[in-house]
Amino acid sequence: MKVLELDHVSMEFPDGDGVVMALDDVSFTVDGGEFVAVTGPSGSGKSTLLAVAGLLLTPTSGRVLLDGREVTGKRRSTRTDLRRNRIGFVFQQPHLLGSLTAREQLEMVARLSGDRSAAAKKRALSLLDEVGLSAVADRRPAALSGGQRQRVGIARALMNQPQLLLVDEPTSALDHDRGLAIIDLLRGLTVERGVGTVVVTHDLATLGEHDEVVRIVDGRISEPVAR
Repeated sequence: MKVLELDHVSMEFPDGDGVVMALDDVSFTVDGGEFVAVTGPSGSGKSTLLAVAGLLLTPTSGRVLLDGREVTGKRRSTRTDLRRNRIGFVFQQPHLLGSLTAREQLEMVARLSGDRSAAAKKRALSLLDEVGLSAVADRRPAALSGGQRQRVGIARALMNQPQLLLVDEPTSALDHDRGLAIIDLLRGLTVERGVGTVVVTHDLATLGEHDEVVRIVDGRISEPVAR
């Protein structure tokens, strides 16, 4: 099933007396359990694609569909609810709160959705175990390595059991081996949980030969990437 569909999406931004076409007639789909890497030069539209897919921006034209339902132009409150409950975000920097332990970072996500149940606390510990961090669940960010902090960010993004996972440059602050481990983790979670995952990356060396890779140039989906 298509978790995400961008249907002939364009995104324009004002630029003096003209406009910049950040996305130009982009059509793009992601199925549940599918891992898709998006690459391209700086300024090509990768971040805008993620922002539109994540309902942070409303496209100038075209449609955005989640699970086959059009969500283009929904009210801000509706978009906020969809982001909270249907979409997980993993940022280039995990932006963890220094005063909270790894476990508490995840529990906070549930509390923001009004869930203070014992089941939510159990889910937080289970997710930390899935990403290999059960032994450091009670450590704060300062006591974690860069790779561990990124894993907490991934677990946090999955806390509300989203259908779509959007990941922005997850390996940019990591060395090659840790970057490989993060991509392997994301790939495994995608299959195991049946989420649709879109990863924006410059680092093609961390991708496997069977990963789907699309390239975006000047706001348009370009040719398949040869590796």
